[in-house]
Amino acid sequence: MSVSKDNVAQPDQFLHYQLGKSLGEGGFGHVYQAWDAKLHRQVAIKYLKNFATGLDLLKEARLAASLQHAAFVKVHALEQAGESQAIVMELVPGRTLRQVLETQTPSISHVIDIVLQIAQAMQEAHAAGLVHGDLKPSNLMQEPSGVVRILDFGLATQADRDATTSLVQADPQGTIAYMAPEILTGAPLQASADIYALGVILYELLTGARPFASLSGLALAAAVIQSNSDQWPWPDNLPLVLRQLVRAMTTRQIEHRIGTMQEVANQCAQIAAIDAVSLNSGTFNLSALKLSVPLVPENKKFNWSGFVKNSRRTGLTVLLVSAMIGAWYSQPYWPQMREGLQTYSESREMQLGLDALNNFDRVAMLDRAEQHFQRIIDRSPNHAAAIASLSLVHSQRYLTDRQNTVWLQKAESEAKQAVDSNDFLALSHVAMAKVYELQDQFQDAFADIERALALDPNSVLAISAQIEVLIRAGRLDEALTKVKLVQKNHPSERIFADQMAKIYLAQNDFKAAEIAYRLSLQIKPDASASYIGLAQTLLALNRAEDSIQELQTGIKIRPGAELFSALGNTLFTRGDYVGAANAFESAVSEDKGNPKDFQAWARLAESLSWLPGKADIAKSAYAKARNLLQGRLQITPHDANLISLMGLYTAKLGENAESLNFVQQALALAPNSAEIQFRAAVSYEMIDMRAQALAAIVKSKEFGYPNKLIEAEPELLALRRDPKYLR
Repeated sequence: MSVSKDNVAQPDQFLHYQLGKSLGEGGFGHVYQAWDAKLHRQVAIKYLKNFATGLDLLKEARLAASLQHAAFVKVHALEQAGESQAIVMELVPGRTLRQVLETQTPSISHVIDIVLQIAQAMQEAHAAGLVHGDLKPSNLMQEPSGVVRILDFGLATQADRDATTSLVQADPQGTIAYMAPEILTGAPLQASADIYALGVILYELLTGARPFASLSGLALAAAVIQSNSDQWPWPDNLPLVLRQLVRAMTTRQIEHRIGTMQEVANQCAQIAAIDAVSLNSGTFNLSALKLSVPLVPENKKFNWSGFVKNSRRTGLTVLLVSAMIGAWYSQPYWPQMREGLQTYSESREMQLGLDALNNFDRVAMLDRAEQHFQRIIDRSPNHAAAIASLSLVHSQRYLTDRQNTVWLQKAESEAKQAVDSNDFLALSHVAMAKVYELQDQFQDAFADIERALALDPNSVLAISAQIEVLIRAGRLDEALTKVKLVQKNHPSERIFADQMAKIYLAQNDFKAAEIAYRLSLQIKPDASASYIGLAQTLLALNRAEDSIQELQTGIKIRPGAELFSALGNTLFTRGDYVGAANAFESAVSEDKGNPKDFQAWARLAESLSWLPGKADIAKSAYAKARNLLQGRLQITPHDANLISLMGLYTAKLGENAESLNFVQQALALAPNSAEIQFRAAVSYEMIDMRAQALAAIVKSKEFGYPNKLIEAEPELLALRRDPKYLR
């Protein structure tokens, strides 16, 4: 149905868009979730209303659509049918910062990361002459991956030094608490107002409450106009450096305020680099940061008596503001988009699961994806899309979990069930193709991909699966030609840049691989797999320092077990055992890593073994690795790789008889494996079987085990001095 600007009834159709649930309502329009029947995708549609006369919405939509930074919600189209106008936008999953604040108190590092992301994105907007004008927690969305997205940029206005009125005056939709004092007194909207708003958001994220939380309406506006942020109350435990940053962003005098969002981003990056002990010190040396903004002196309390006296002199200002406030109250307030945890939504669970699966390079996101798909299956056991998606999760677990065949068996069973449930669903055939690919059944994989593409020619999952099968089948030139073409048609899809890099790596074209990985990180700056791939590429180019720096950059943006482990491995091979131990300790930590990763525990133990006085701690780490590995062996008791690791760990723990049993089992299962022969050599050496150790180390070399890794094993120091080894 067609809806006029003044009709607020729930519509069901707008042009070729099938409208679903209402997502919210604000001063500029009503927002609905919708299905684009032409392009087969979920979108958000905002019906426009009450916009200022003469406002060029097409121009504004074009300006917003021109922004390339991933934080901005993409504008797909500006549509019109009769008297109705609508902006078609990307549908963003996740929670608003308002919802985050209602349920948790973010850590300081989390807060700094959020503000850094927003500042970096807004710097690009300001450079393009765009000012948001309505930054506030309910207009900032955090995706399940942690990426922050900026909503409602369709209301932005192009900065114009000659403008005499601001968009806020034309449509006072901005929340007063986040409005800069100069905007409340009628000044034109400028980039400095966005900096002020972000400073207020930073204050609220740190303290849990906005300034003057008990005030509203005219009283709130008057307090914002008359006060300065150095009078805002602060909890005693918050670091001084953060207070100074907030004050520099929100000082009433524009000339004393931080000048650009780039400066805000730089300050956040510097703060993020401070160690936790120093950061939380109330006496931290601010001069060490070399801050480029003036620091506002710290005052104790808000002077209410002075405020009352000053208020008598500002009656005219309040009167000028009152008209705007009245208009603001007349507009419906944007309701916060709730996660809907209390009410089950199948479509929501599916979307959140797919979004999490898109971040397949992080174990925590695979866990989250599995939970969303399983919720659907618990209620609808034959839901083909959820079953197929769960199969893709388990295929990815097979790749990331040391090729544990249990995951591949689950993936195969689920893919077959999905195809049986709905043979006309492209996703079912993508899942089946992935299983065939991992089983090296390439002909069957291509057949299912062709079926998927026939059902959905624009499926990114199907296209990327096709390229992946070509790579795995060794058809690299064909894969490269395909991925180059597809990447041009899908420039915002990181998966194709990663696949291009993977092909170049296989072809030993490391320079081209570096360019492709950097393109991937431009598309998605927090992609762990891309940082790891880039680091490996730089190592191949003999740029070890650059490799370490890229991993550290990835960790700063989005810490995770995978990145910490990659950093630990790199530092270990360079002989930096202290740095490696620190990295592996983070890799197995509860808050930063994956405490269930037995191999990371073992690598931590190896690093500690090289450090004086750490023998007992190293032994405890080996015990943790051994205990975790025992659970894996119960599932796959004939895995030669796991058995050889168990032999090594038990030898490290001094359990000689048990170690010998595991070593002999592993050698019987895989006698020609270089890695298993090497582990056998280390185990034999530790249980005082030097002759067998020498024989195993010779075989490991014959099968291609690297000398540098042999020399990096502390338990082989004595063996390497043995005349028989030297001969």
